Amino acid sequence: MNVTYSVKNPTRLKNMIVFSVASLIWLFIIIHRWRDYSSRGETELLILDSNSFIFLVYIVLLILTVIRALRKPTGLSMHENAILVNGHTLSAQEIKVIMKMGYFNPVIGIKPKGKKIVPLRLCFSFAANEDQGIMDLKEWAAANNVKMVDKDFMSWL
Repeated sequence: MNVTYSVKNPTRLKNMIVFSVASLIWLFIIIHRWRDYSSRGETELLILDSNSFIFLVYIVLLILTVIRALRKPTGLSMHENAILVNGHTLSAQEIKVIMKMGYFNPVIGIKPKGKKIVPLRLCFSFAANEDQGIMDLKEWAAANNVKMVDKDFMSWL
């Protein structure tokens, strides 16, 4: 079995919404604090304020999530005993479980043995032919004695 599919990074729309809302909340806090500092003539303290740091962290996370979602699709190749995804090859013996999360535009996560969460490079969704890709992945998993489950999973951002 030598099958290749085009795969992309998951959109992470929920993360984008959460980071956007959190950024707006922290921006509101910063503006409110700016008014307090400027009324006292201490505007230079705002730069050192922890609220500014938290705001910057959320903005950076939002930008990284958007950049990751906009990357060009890569490839997923299923061979007899190994799978190649995003340039990383895993043999069937190295895979603990393959998880599918979601119904519409599902996200696939391959969890290697010895890992607590799915590594970012092994998390993807199909760019095209999603149904056929999932069926072929299930067949590959069954042929190689790899467990495949419908389950929510965690990965890094």
